Amino acid sequence: MIIVNVFIPLMDKEYEFKLNEDIPVCWIIEEITSLICQKEQYVLSNDSQQFMLYKTECNRTLSVSLSLYENDIKSGDRLILA
Repeated sequence: MIIVNVFIPLMDKEYEFKLNEDIPVCWIIEEITSLICQKEQYVLSNDSQQFMLYKTECNRTLSVSLSLYENDIKSGDRLILA
């Protein structure tokens, strides 16, 4: 498990998540969007698969078919969900 900060420009908020680094990014995106929508009582008009995760440190889009580990994401990294 790793701990990362995820900034969501759509809501102008940042959240801290404890994530399993062995799960594909597409599942991570789905889980993050679901949790945030529940917490903020927000309804997405778009499918969660239209979102992408970016690593801010190197301005790189994460591959949705790879895990966080395979995308070289480590504890303390800051991601953007857009």
